[in-house]
Amino acid sequence: MGIERARVVEVHSQTSATGGVCSGYLIADGLVLTAGGVAGRRGSTDVRPASTAVWCSASQVWAAASGDVAILEFDDPSAVPSPPRALRWGHVSGRGPVAVAALGFPPAPGKPEWFRDAEQFFGHLLPDGEVKASSTSRVAGEGLKGAALFAGADLVGVIIAGTELRARPVSALAADPSFVELVGDAGSLDLTQVSSPTFGLPIL
Repeated sequence: MGIERARVVEVHSQTSATGGVCSGYLIADGLVLTAGGVAGRRGSTDVRPASTAVWCSASQVWAAASGDVAILEFDDPSAVPSPPRALRWGHVSGRGPVAVAALGFPPAPGKPEWFRDAEQFFGHLLPDGEVKASSTSRVAGEGLKGAALFAGADLVGVIIAGTELRARPVSALAADPSFVELVGDAGSLDLTQVSSPTFGLPIL
């Protein structure tokens, strides 16, 4: 199991600094992991699954203490199908870069009314959280912000800056009990150790 295209969502907030779009990832029933600072007052944030044209309203239900990662919840849970299976979470350790992949959206200055599909991004996650693109990518910009980073089958981070390409590791989020309570299983979150480059990154 790797990145599931059916879980990728586009996020737009009327109150964000840029007024543009970013990316997100459905991690549980109606819950979207994304970058922080995209949610304002209730009803000001819209989300939609990739390759669909209909936007749905969402509200923030959790934010990291750092403010750079958030979880949104669809205001109407029936607007999005439930994920078919549980996620695998990972913790990147060691000193070397780890191969990662993501699905995100090209930048847009406003809320697109036409449907857009998510595009692939490949790169390497460095120990300090910097992300190096393996090649030029159309999604390496603000539209990629909020995308879930996968090392093989494991979700290991969230892109928090699409231009400078930086990520917040899942291990930092897992240190917050409120995050674990929201997305974990029975109050715990098992993290797989990832310490070497991972190849063969499937996109479903």
